[in-house]
Amino acid sequence: MTTPQLGFPQMVASDAELEGIYRFFSNARVRPESILAPHVSATLERCAAHDAVLVVHDTTSFEFGGSSPRDGLGLMIGNGQGFFAHVALSVLPEKSRLPLGVLGLENWRRTTRKHSNGNKKTREDPNRESLRWSRMLESVDARRAGRNVDFIHVMDREADIVEVLLTMRRLGARFVIRSAHDRSLSDGDGRIRERVSALEPKLQERVSLSARSDKDRPGVVRKRHPKRTARSALLGIAACAVEVTAGMHHPDAPPIALNVVHVRELDAPPGEPPVDWLLYTSEPIASDKDLRAIVDAYRARWVIEEYFKALKTGCAFEKRQLESYAALVNVLAVFIPIAFRLLLARSIARDAPKAPARCILDEVQLRLLVHKLALDATPETAEEACYALARLGGHLKRNGAPGWQTLARGFESLILMQAGWRAAMEATRCDQ
Repeated sequence: MTTPQLGFPQMVASDAELEGIYRFFSNARVRPESILAPHVSATLERCAAHDAVLVVHDTTSFEFGGSSPRDGLGLMIGNGQGFFAHVALSVLPEKSRLPLGVLGLENWRRTTRKHSNGNKKTREDPNRESLRWSRMLESVDARRAGRNVDFIHVMDREADIVEVLLTMRRLGARFVIRSAHDRSLSDGDGRIRERVSALEPKLQERVSLSARSDKDRPGVVRKRHPKRTARSALLGIAACAVEVTAGMHHPDAPPIALNVVHVRELDAPPGEPPVDWLLYTSEPIASDKDLRAIVDAYRARWVIEEYFKALKTGCAFEKRQLESYAALVNVLAVFIPIAFRLLLARSIARDAPKAPARCILDEVQLRLLVHKLALDATPETAEEACYALARLGGHLKRNGAPGWQTLARGFESLILMQAGWRAAMEATRCDQ
């Protein structure tokens, strides 16, 4: 099960083993929560080694091909079938944005089209999809109990929901959330956008923006995040403290106190949509250092998008042929920690290339790489280890940085060799 890109028939040595895999994942007593529990526990231990950790929340969709319906899968765009996963990924609040692991996973599917009459839900409906943000927040916060670490929850515009803000206040949680709504100020003096538009930037920062294309992105995502070219952008950053109303659906709730950080691009090229972020936060805004930390925290949200690529491309999750929703969510729970390992390896090799190779691979794995690739010496740095791993998966160094597919192929080959090594060592011990 640690050969991420292969289909299950290629992972096993016999039809009996394949049948065993299918039975395991389809067993009603096997639950994704139980499969994922060891990884979550290890992630919490990694988090506890730091004073503060970012927890990036986001949702992705998994769509499965084939003309035959699979038991329990929900409706997707067009005639597709699949389900959604809401993930909380822990990340270090440093420039490297090193991933530490997954702290929460919630899966769900749609039985009706999102905007159909059958899918319309009232605010009192406990099955509203938007409530997943608050549920995950409460779940992750509960897991922090007894550990001396602060979680700073980072969320995109879809989480700009009054219930989320009220939950943050009730829990005393730290957060950075990008605004989607121009909320009313509690003093009756207009709305947030009007207030921040009068602010002069307190700080200017130059950052690199990655390119974004419309390829393979649904229309709603293209509208929310328009395509752009890669460029260096000069950002103006302003901030103020406000109180907003909780809205008509919470008439008895007191105003919600927020610090608001407005980030806008000062030198956007003609024809390019400028960066314009309005961030709600619990974090202090008194100094330039405070503002940089808030903006950097929000920019770390893109790590979870890379993590989803590791799941979809590296682990090829959407190519799995299991025939039921129950089996597929169990498989996803197995791939969650594998995708984390792939993301960790690439992140360290890119952002801390001179870090020790043992940050990515253990001693046995490094020795196996030396043997298989006939290397002159054991990789010493993370960059050397990552390229050796990708080379095992067919990557050519002249082609640039390794992608998810070659890393996954290399990782699967290495794990298979390690399994064989362990079996040989066990056999040797038994013979003595």
